[in-house]
Amino acid sequence: MSASKFSAINHATVRRLEALEVREILDIIMSFLDDNSLFVAGLVCKTWSPVALNHLWGTLDSVVPLLLLLGPMTLEFDGMKYADAILEADWARFESYSRRVRKINNEGVFSIWELGPGAFAQVGTSRPPSTPYILPRVTEINWTESREAGWLQQLIPLLSPSLKSFSLKMMSERSTSVTDARVVLRHLASLPRLKLERLQARWPDSVGALDAAFCDVLYRQRTSLKSISHQSFNLDKQFGTYLSQLPNLVNLELRFIDVNTQTDEEFKEFSHLLASKCSGLETIRFSIPFGPQEPTFYAFRPLTRIEGLREFHLKCGELGLQEQDLREMGESWRSLVSLGFPNSRIPLPWVAAIAEHFPPTLENIDVDIGVSEDLDPDNTVHSTFVSLKRISYIEMASPKALKAVGLFLHRLVAPGTVVECAKWMEEPLMEVTGGAVKWKGGR
Repeated sequence: MSASKFSAINHATVRRLEALEVREILDIIMSFLDDNSLFVAGLVCKTWSPVALNHLWGTLDSVVPLLLLLGPMTLEFDGMKYADAILEADWARFESYSRRVRKINNEGVFSIWELGPGAFAQVGTSRPPSTPYILPRVTEINWTESREAGWLQQLIPLLSPSLKSFSLKMMSERSTSVTDARVVLRHLASLPRLKLERLQARWPDSVGALDAAFCDVLYRQRTSLKSISHQSFNLDKQFGTYLSQLPNLVNLELRFIDVNTQTDEEFKEFSHLLASKCSGLETIRFSIPFGPQEPTFYAFRPLTRIEGLREFHLKCGELGLQEQDLREMGESWRSLVSLGFPNSRIPLPWVAAIAEHFPPTLENIDVDIGVSEDLDPDNTVHSTFVSLKRISYIEMASPKALKAVGLFLHRLVAPGTVVECAKWMEEPLMEVTGGAVKWKGGR
């Protein structure tokens, strides 16, 4: 090999090695590594170590490893506590890692023997003045209160103005947990310089709602919130007023507990408020319980004025849907990707009407299809789903009717579309699909 050729190869190798010292390139590469590989990468050199540590500590499924950096703990009758006083040197070590944390996912894994409120109290009292927030750069917290622990206020020291996304799910029905949840939400609302973009709150139906504390967060964060997922006891006018003050709202998911006292006109007024004040909505998901006063689609027709909607799912009883309603939705929502009426019976030919009137962007359908045994699978199909990837439906029909469904859907969907049928069947009906769709039948 000539000296010039060797020099060229050596120069290319050096350039590649230099690329591995660029922080942005390292960050992209290490985003694909698992924890074990990140641990090894962190030992390679001083350049790689901080990048690997950022990924290792970036997302935590438990705050226990982080809090153990402040010192060893002992088991007390009400949970774990620090064995000794937390020193300044302990805080220095803690802060070198806590500033790397961006996301916390606590899925209610704590038991009373893992971490008690005493440990969090010790953290709060010993925190130095230079550390107003123990997680200064955290952007997302997803916290599920476990049934065993029940101490929601232990979450408060973890809250920080850097938060962009906050999710709180209650498992316990005890009154102390409800009180704690209110305290947490109000503390969140009081954080200075907070610019929250996503807010989610869920609790058991029997607890009722925490609308007042939740609305306090909505009001204080009205200029920044983009996504809301909330469980409301009923359709409260004040809650609708707070929602109408969110000009940047993009995603809205509401689960109502009791709407037996609500009328179609009240739901229509609520829908009109959303359509006029939150015209930038792209996702709407409503879940309404069965009851004697279930709303009809008439109450939600004003939502068809939101032209940029991409997802619309309405889980309710019999909405009294008409084919004209489907046509109106399809003509208005020209960017729709996902459509769902999981509890409203829709005649099978109407699925063809969806293919005819809805835009070709539609990728997902979740419906309750009504089928009769005398269905003619050779009914004329004027349009087909161009981009559909998944259609899921519930059917309690006989095997004969199900075969008619398979033949009918086979003519509507493109090859590779997943058809999911929530029906107790002994075997999938692959023979009626002709291999054009991936049929996932039975449970």
